[in-house]
Amino acid sequence: MTFETINSDSTCDCLSKAEIDTTNEYVRKLRKDNVEGKDFLTHWEREIRPETESCEIICSYKGVSLNQFNPESEDQILEKYRTTFKINPKMGAYYLKFRLNEGAGKVKFAPEENDKSHHSLFKADDFSLDKIVIIETVKFA
Repeated sequence: MTFETINSDSTCDCLSKAEIDTTNEYVRKLRKDNVEGKDFLTHWEREIRPETESCEIICSYKGVSLNQFNPESEDQILEKYRTTFKINPKMGAYYLKFRLNEGAGKVKFAPEENDKSHHSLFKADDFSLDKIVIIETVKFA
């Protein structure tokens, strides 16, 4: 598993403290009712760059935002997604629950204010949707 894409364009060590995780379940908000490659694009890949040299912020743009799903975090995640949906309904009303296969990439715990289940996925160079195990797609709004 290589990470040349993550390590290019900056001197930040985004993979520090990131680990391979094939056991936990994660959720990611979808644009539509089925998962597409676009749903796993990072800000960095979409050419959205921060105007800072802070490695913490740069790495957040290079990672895919996920929430680790468990019974304790479910209500908080759903409320976050519902709030986002109310602000921007075009972003979709579905989320994908999934696990990562070996070789998908590395995950780092990256809690945010009011979002203690937040993680960043740093995709391996050869990441594709084949590298995730889809558990279910859920309509939340």
